[in-house]
Amino acid sequence: MSRRREPTQDSNLVGYGKPPIHSRFRKGQSGNPTGKRRHGEAGDAQALIRQEAYRLLTIREGDKVSRIPALQAVVRSQIASAAKGNVAAQRAVVKAMQDIEAEARARRTGFSANKKPKDVNDMTDEELMAILTATQNDEI
Repeated sequence: MSRRREPTQDSNLVGYGKPPIHSRFRKGQSGNPTGKRRHGEAGDAQALIRQEAYRLLTIREGDKVSRIPALQAVVRSQIASAAKGNVAAQRAVVKAMQDIEAEARARRTGFSANKKPKDVNDMTDEELMAILTATQNDEI
């Protein structure tokens, strides 16, 4: 049989759940005296995505070389794909433009942009073409 050790009456024991006395919280002292929130992994991931989205990339267009943020390059690629006839890209671009226009309209009028337009995925191709044509006519 194994012998069981009797715990010593020493109050300076250090082990699991018993940190050294000098590093324990004092009575009446908060565990978070500065009151700052911890930035968890979600905050780190968001910061990483934001950093990568605004990282400058070198883009060559013909003979011209320019540096643009990665997010701008993605948007250019999406719009180019939509212009070439990719229906999914067209729907995504139209939906993004509708959201931007609704937000701008709400800002101008002072109303909330909670009223959403018809979902782009539920629209027919004719409805999408009508929206694109109307948008082009407004720009000219």
